Amino acid sequence: MPARLALVGLVVAFLIPTASTAQASSPEELLDRWVALWGSYDLAPVADLFVRDQRLTYFSSEYEGVRKGFETIMEHHRSLDFVDGGDARDQVIWVGDVDIATYGASALITAIWYFGDQDAPDGAQLGPMTLLAVREDDGWRIGHMHFATYPGS
Repeated sequence: MPARLALVGLVVAFLIPTASTAQASSPEELLDRWVALWGSYDLAPVADLFVRDQRLTYFSSEYEGVRKGFETIMEHHRSLDFVDGGDARDQVIWVGDVDIATYGASALITAIWYFGDQDAPDGAQLGPMTLLAVREDDGWRIGHMHFATYPGS
C-alpha cells in the first residue's frame, strides 16, 4: 500500500470513532447500540453500554430477582451465550413503541422488546422493558434494565 494511502487510513481511524471506543452521545443512540449488541452476541460492547460498577441493576425475564453490579451483568450475558467477537444467530431483539423521557442527566426509556425472527414477527417472544440511561463523564450508559415477558409469549 502506498505510504500516502496508509497515512489517510490512519488519520481516518483516529477521526471516526468506533462503537468500542466512543460512548453513546444520546439515549437514542444508547438504545440503538443495545439492540445492535443483541444482533451480534458480541460480549465486548457490554462494557461500553453499561455502568461499570455496583450501581448497575438488572431484572431479567430469564431469572428471578435483581442482578447487581457490572461483573454480574457480564456473567449474565455470558450465560446467554454472548462471546468475544460475537456469533451469528437466527433470532434477534428489536424494539417498538419506544418512548424516551429525559430528566437532566438521566433518561427513562420504555419500549416493547421482541425476540425472534424479524422476518416472521408473529412468532416472536415479547414484553415490556424499561431502561434507565445515565449520562456519565464519557457518554450515556445503562444504569438499570427491567424486562418482563407477556403471558403466552
